[in-house]
Amino acid sequence: MTTVLPEATATRPPIQRSEPMLVAMRDPAADRTAVEWAAARAAALDVPLTVLHAIADPSLMPPGRLYGDEVIAGRVMVSREASRVVHRHPGLRISTYLHCGDVVEALLGLSTAAPMIVVGADRRDPVSGEFKGSIALQVALNSSTPVAVVPPAYGYRTDSSQAGRGVVVGVDGSDASRAALLRAADEAHASGMALTVVTALGSSPQRMAVGASPMLLAVRTRYPDLLVSWIVDDLHTPVEALALYGTGSDLLVIGRHGSGARSAMSLGSVTHTLLLEPPCPTLVLTRRELERPEDGSMPAGE
Repeated sequence: MTTVLPEATATRPPIQRSEPMLVAMRDPAADRTAVEWAAARAAALDVPLTVLHAIADPSLMPPGRLYGDEVIAGRVMVSREASRVVHRHPGLRISTYLHCGDVVEALLGLSTAAPMIVVGADRRDPVSGEFKGSIALQVALNSSTPVAVVPPAYGYRTDSSQAGRGVVVGVDGSDASRAALLRAADEAHASGMALTVVTALGSSPQRMAVGASPMLLAVRTRYPDLLVSWIVDDLHTPVEALALYGTGSDLLVIGRHGSGARSAMSLGSVTHTLLLEPPCPTLVLTRRELERPEDGSMPAGE
């Protein structure tokens, strides 16, 4: 179902962001896609970018290895990655940050000021098939700023003629999904892309159309020229529907919890599943989006 929004005349001017985005680089080969996605985004928005790399705490080093050598190697690696990124994106303001300790702690410690944290999706062991750690999940759960999780196979498109499906957002009627819708509209407008709103199961198309009207009106009031489609999927579960419409898209926006969340101390089941194998770069909203003023404007620093 595609909903045509009423006309409006006002729109919100773009927000100027001065604090740097953060992108975690655990190793160049595995996280290069995430670094490139973050760099392209930062360059497009004209915001600075910090590439963060963490080395193990000295107490965790194997016997016989000099910690000073690890520090030097870490600095060289992150500096080379920054140089490579600047070469691809001239004019990008980029810095590096080497942390001695846990990468999750480093990212969370810097999350209060950053407009966004970007991490690569958690990786599977090629032999056992099990996930090696849960960095993306931990950061998404505990960060105070939105977190983008980038799958390793994603190729960032800078040519608009090769654009994917634009921005996709999952909406289930919860406050978190309302915030996700507003943020997705911001993202689609800023990038000149279409917005696809997906609701899966639990609501009839007629009831969803009625309930969606205030949210859609708010989007149209801010962005009268934004192309918006609303899809009510009665054939798939929420995970299946968002994975289906997210595949090939430029960005998927979801809340940390849905309407059926049982605890604020854990990720919702849909979010948890999607972050394990995101279909495209997936932006998870945190409490900062829920604290937006009633006019929908971004909080300071966003």
